[in-house]
Amino acid sequence: MGLQVSCRGFYSRVEQGHPWMRIPLTLAGACCSSMSSDPLTDKPTEGPLRRSKAREYAEAMAVIALITLIAWQFPLRYRAFSHIYLLGVVAIGLRVSRGPVLMAAILSAAAWDFFTIPPRLSFTVLNADDVAMMGAYIVVALIVSELASRIRAQGEHLGAANARAILLTESDRLHRALFDSVSHELKTPLTVLRTAAPALMERTTGEQAGLAREICQATDRLDRLVGNLLDQTRLESGILAPQLDWCDARDLIQAACLEIRDSLAGRPIRTEVAENTSLLRVDAALMVQAISNLLLNAALYTPPGTPITIRSGIDGARNRAFISVEDEGPGIPADLRSRLFQKFQRGTTAHPGGLGLGLSIVHGFVAAQGGEVAADNKRTGGATLTIFLPIPPCENVPND
Repeated sequence: MGLQVSCRGFYSRVEQGHPWMRIPLTLAGACCSSMSSDPLTDKPTEGPLRRSKAREYAEAMAVIALITLIAWQFPLRYRAFSHIYLLGVVAIGLRVSRGPVLMAAILSAAAWDFFTIPPRLSFTVLNADDVAMMGAYIVVALIVSELASRIRAQGEHLGAANARAILLTESDRLHRALFDSVSHELKTPLTVLRTAAPALMERTTGEQAGLAREICQATDRLDRLVGNLLDQTRLESGILAPQLDWCDARDLIQAACLEIRDSLAGRPIRTEVAENTSLLRVDAALMVQAISNLLLNAALYTPPGTPITIRSGIDGARNRAFISVEDEGPGIPADLRSRLFQKFQRGTTAHPGGLGLGLSIVHGFVAAQGGEVAADNKRTGGATLTIFLPIPPCENVPND
């Protein structure tokens, strides 16, 4: 039920603020519903009901009655029929539940005594050997019935587990297919806009050029919004699978700054990378996106023209690498710090637009690579958001 509620809540919030997303998100919500469990019990919906208890008891009695009829018709020694009755109990245990099996074990012992041990049609036991055999039979029948019942229960459990595994695999395949389709349908028109708007801006002048510039800016915001929605969906659905490789912190920072260069225009960007900074084993695309979101967050919540500082180095005390983004803004409000990296959290000074997913995505991307994110206020004013990453063993770090 957790996945279903999470998906529905996520999509409903997006639809309220952005009606244009309603159609593709309705499709995605349908996929989540198809993979959900029973909303009342939080368990998978059950299949056809099992056979009634009355029918199981009837089957057990019918098997014992059939063996008794055979014993009455064929003149075999009564000791031979003890094994036949025991075989019948085992067969019953493979078909019905524990209660009918125990009843069959007791009923078979009584039928064996009454119908096969001389004198027939009597519960009289003639000698000590027969008493010992009767006692041993009852004990063995009860043990065998219990074991057979357990084997049957384990078989049903394995069958149900296999069915669930097949269902989850198919659901995951359908979810991935839908996610890819929705991603394509959302990204394709944005790509066209991002290509056409700059070309239009270059070919026009005056008021039309201004309109083209606004189209470019709006397209960039829309592209970030769609990217955040898709990234959040990847995190919540478990599709995200980091491809770790060796990366240089300088390259990651440079790529992140280049990705959002328009949003950072007019701001001094200072980069300080310590000499002892080693190569990082991360997913380059995810890490660049995480750093970009931190930089964009700093740009959105600080006055225009204020500097942003990016630092990278080694935290020797805890044996981990870090990449931090420092700004000169008002800092993080005390009431927001505990939920800063949760979904749909926005500060009071945020610019219009956006969903408050940027830092939540940073947290998810970094956690998927074995790291963590922390936020703090500087003593001199401003906020510091830091990504901490594990340092691989020295013998595993390449030299080139």
